[in-house]
Amino acid sequence: MKRSRGATLRAVIAGAASASILLVAACGGNDAAGDGGSGSGSKLVYFMAPNTTPTRYIQQDGPAFEKAIKALDPTVEVKFVNAGGDSNQQLAQANAAIAAGAKALVVVAADPNTSAGLLQAAEQAKVPVIGYENPPVKGTLYSQVIFDPEKVGAQQATYFAEQVTSGKLGAKPVKVARQYGNKGDVYTTQMLAGQNKIIDPLIASGDIQVVCEDYIKDWAPDNATKATEQCLTKTQNGVGAFFGFYDGITAGIIAALKGKNIKVPVYGGQNPELTGLQYMLTGDQQDNVLKAFKVEAEAAAKIAIAAIGGQQPPADLVKDKIDNGAMQVPTAKLDATLIHLEDGKDPGDAVQQAVDLGMFTWQQICTGPAADTETCKTRNK
Repeated sequence: MKRSRGATLRAVIAGAASASILLVAACGGNDAAGDGGSGSGSKLVYFMAPNTTPTRYIQQDGPAFEKAIKALDPTVEVKFVNAGGDSNQQLAQANAAIAAGAKALVVVAADPNTSAGLLQAAEQAKVPVIGYENPPVKGTLYSQVIFDPEKVGAQQATYFAEQVTSGKLGAKPVKVARQYGNKGDVYTTQMLAGQNKIIDPLIASGDIQVVCEDYIKDWAPDNATKATEQCLTKTQNGVGAFFGFYDGITAGIIAALKGKNIKVPVYGGQNPELTGLQYMLTGDQQDNVLKAFKVEAEAAAKIAIAAIGGQQPPADLVKDKIDNGAMQVPTAKLDATLIHLEDGKDPGDAVQQAVDLGMFTWQQICTGPAADTETCKTRNK
């Protein structure tokens, strides 16, 4: 039974990935060259997703980006590609897009650590690149748009620190296992900086003892599950709380805990996936940082239109700069909202905020592990 429940989560994630792949195919698949008729005369923009984890880029951001582009300029054509987590594949897709006559590339890096070649190819071809959420690094970018990662990390850590100092997590030091994102990603680096500003003083004071810490390659749930299992073995299940980086990572942590029938509170959700919101309803995940994907997509669309027109990035959006190892990139930083469970309150009160933002419907949320929760019995009508 224990293995069955862990396997079920993996099956759900795999199913979501399969569905995402089908959706990419419907949107244009990996054939960046398209039908050959989009090149010379048209205004062609590529939205380049990194993989199917997170699912948001294919299921939500991409369609919202295309809708926003069409509202701004109906003559612009949007094509979608998915790198499948492979930087070489993403580079090949970028080269094919450039050959097809792309006027701009909107890129979520498959692996920022090996993305410089893509930026070099685009720079040589004089095609502007707009970084999106997890942008390529160490090269020239026209601009980038992100939900401020340092602020997101600080939001997560502030809430987690409150649970430690209030005594909710038990006697101090609280033994904490930390799981970060893909090592070297701009988002990982800055999120960690935001978390550490809050967490480091608690480590120094002895309130927190970090018993495990891991970078989770590709932010992948399966890699988070493996790291969790190794941590539980190393500590002989002596972990007081898990503190993650993103819903896919927390889902992987929860899968490992369920597989061993161990109850440990899990914090550090963000970039909401269905699993994260579902696990908030079941009480397995304590918090989440909501990002209005539509807002980011609309910002990227405005920036892309400016790039195509040879203009400067829109000053009302692009107000900051971030060092990407090669330049100070003009950056639009967006705000995010933390939600969390509260004792004695319906978890649906928190999750309702994600529904209100249009991220998911109750019908979508009330599936899988959340289907039989009291919240779904009353709200999924």
